[in-house]
Amino acid sequence: MSANRLANHDHYYYTHSDFFNNSLDLVHAFLMRDYEIGMHEQEFYEINIVTKGNGIHYIDNSCVNASMGDVFIIPPKIGHGYVGGKDFDVFHVILSDSFMNKYIADLQQLPSFYTLFGAEPLMRGKTVSSLHLTLPREELETTLKILNEIEYYKKYNDPVESMLRNSFAMVSIGLLCNAYSTSYPNGDPLLGQDRALMESISFIHEHYFEKITIEDLTRIAHMSRSSYIKKFKMICKMPPSAYITKIRTESATVMLLSTDISISEIAVRTGFYDASHFIKAFEGIYSKSPVAYRNENAQASLHTAPSSK
Repeated sequence: MSANRLANHDHYYYTHSDFFNNSLDLVHAFLMRDYEIGMHEQEFYEINIVTKGNGIHYIDNSCVNASMGDVFIIPPKIGHGYVGGKDFDVFHVILSDSFMNKYIADLQQLPSFYTLFGAEPLMRGKTVSSLHLTLPREELETTLKILNEIEYYKKYNDPVESMLRNSFAMVSIGLLCNAYSTSYPNGDPLLGQDRALMESISFIHEHYFEKITIEDLTRIAHMSRSSYIKKFKMICKMPPSAYITKIRTESATVMLLSTDISISEIAVRTGFYDASHFIKAFEGIYSKSPVAYRNENAQASLHTAPSSK
């Protein structure tokens, strides 16, 4: 669905410092009643679940109808907003970069994780068929009971409550991924085509560290080379080769911040030809070298670490 332009929210861009106070503070969960907000972005992943009413969800230059049970994953730095207002309630789960980095090895084992968190948000509102997850009432109630536990444990400096919040978040994400993996509809050829294209994008997320050819992607999407590239550019705003580089580089940032392995090893593990290829690609996206990126963020983490007293 093409979106009429939604005005920007006053606080247009949300940073980690707006929500997260220290290294134990990784997850937030809260219900927003009578929800309505202009276009805005944030630095972190966000899960939105509509718990009541009807509205419109805007993402980039597209929009979709939003009703009870609809689940919308919002990746970092993606413009989004809602028209809803009275009796339109949305439950929010905010996941810090530290949470995603800490649990990525477990998350990527979940069925449809990369589809739900990577491919579907890119395609939302840009296809004839609706691709986002909608939870049946019973599954919605079960998921919300778990998410409410995150909201209950609010002592963000307490390591036990931090562990509980993280655990409930992981269980909730697991339930959402499992629900999405079993939600494939039957008998709709247009929806089948859109799902196939989405699966090709998920393939990139799942296999970025391997050699990926355009033939691999067109085979998964059941499309010709020219049609695939045209459709991919429309969805992702870049050709497949650039998107693969983007995902590889984003994965490299996780290793830069969470490990002390060498630049050469990170290059190999993220699918680059060699260290020089990795450095050139990284500098093209982040305007700084991987070493500089690692050092700057290491210094930043020292300033945000909780007091030992």
